[in-house]
Amino acid sequence: MRQERIDDVVVVGGGIIGCAIAREAARGGLRVRLLEKGAFGREASGAAAGLLSPQAEADRPDPLFRLCLASRDLFPEFARQVAEESGLDPAVSERGTLVVARRGTEAETLDQRAAFQRSFGLVAERLGGEALRLMEPALHPDWSEGLYLPRDRSVDNTLLVRGLELSAGRLGARLQGGARVLRLMVTNGRVVGVETAEERVRAGAVVIAAGAWSEEIAGPGVTPLPSHPVRGQIVCFGPTSVPVHPIFTHGFYLVPRRDGRVLAGSTMERSGFDKSVTGSGLAGLSTSALALVPALGRAPFHSAWAGLRPATPDELPAIGRARAPGLLYACGHLRNGILLAPVTARVVTSLLRDEDPGMDLSPFDPCRFLR
Repeated sequence: MRQERIDDVVVVGGGIIGCAIAREAARGGLRVRLLEKGAFGREASGAAAGLLSPQAEADRPDPLFRLCLASRDLFPEFARQVAEESGLDPAVSERGTLVVARRGTEAETLDQRAAFQRSFGLVAERLGGEALRLMEPALHPDWSEGLYLPRDRSVDNTLLVRGLELSAGRLGARLQGGARVLRLMVTNGRVVGVETAEERVRAGAVVIAAGAWSEEIAGPGVTPLPSHPVRGQIVCFGPTSVPVHPIFTHGFYLVPRRDGRVLAGSTMERSGFDKSVTGSGLAGLSTSALALVPALGRAPFHSAWAGLRPATPDELPAIGRARAPGLLYACGHLRNGILLAPVTARVVTSLLRDEDPGMDLSPFDPCRFLR
């Protein structure tokens, strides 16, 4: 026999976004239930590299860039609080990020990027030659131009998600894994809860933070939010001592971990819900890694994996209220889920409490796909 429970909010999806929202809402005094179809943090959140680098590719002040900067500013305090609440250090690196390029048109692009970011009031230190070599001695000589971004950090995302899970639970949120949401419960046009295979969960509000699976969740009169998965493969080397900093170039990156592992990623593949690691993916990522830091050729192969990033049709996140009362979305973060967790949790919790989120969310309005 099905049981009914009543909460202030039910969050659907136990990745970093769902866990961050559950924690923030519980801190704000709300009764929270977090439902996850599998194990917490085992999908895109656990497969990410943990870059916190909004500046790495930025050359214009679009809404997503501004949102990413706002979230990066929240990250030091966010990570500190999670560490205190959970007892688990998420290993935020303070070394900054290097964006590297070769001479010629690549270097000119780097100059333009640096000029824009400085005009925006951001720190972006242009490096070349010996100065770059001193910062990253193992870098291949072909990569002779660099941009040092001291405020672009990295974090161990697996530790962070586990910390958020622990923190949310200790703050009073009820966490339930293995609870796949089948449909929304709707009464008189208002979303009043969700239904799983085992029970009906009633709530004052429902937040869908189910990543690439968000499109599967709908209900009577509620059109699902369009979303799709984008596969990202990562190769892991180590333990090794190179590189020192996270290094970024042309959509490829190397991210050193505190324990000596180095992550090389990542592909962007539209291959449905297939999380396979492929031969071409391994070959391409390994080739790119050795082209940047040849010494990685002597590092042992550690592992490889793939995750499914959540994307909307316009590749911007969906954050905010749906057309149906009682329903909110926090999904579609694509490559920025780890970075955007603090700001997403804060603004969604503000909306749940009927407070001003403090920023313009119109570019991320979930209703934009229904117009």
